[in-house]
Amino acid sequence: MKQIHAAALLVAMSIPAAAQHGQHGSPYAGLQHREIKALDAKQMDDLRTGRGMSLALAAELNGYPGPLHTLELADDLGLTAAQRERVQALFASMKAESSLAAC
Repeated sequence: MKQIHAAALLVAMSIPAAAQHGQHGSPYAGLQHREIKALDAKQMDDLRTGRGMSLALAAELNGYPGPLHTLELADDLGLTAAQRERVQALFASMKAESSLAAC
């Protein structure tokens, strides 16, 4: 008898949770059909073309810009020609590596 009461209590407790889930749906509905589940179309395009995906945001907020932003700010930063070449080479290497990873 105690087992029946325990089972009935368990079912009764799960009904509100199931109803609540059914009312709102999953915030991730439809994402399971993406090529990479966690990336939207723009993020996939950014990945394939080697553009940034804001993964370096924490570094940039603490004064460490990535290679692309360093090149964009080269004049403001007062980079020498040699520094620009090194950053350009780093950016080209990073872009090639990220493009290969996206294949």
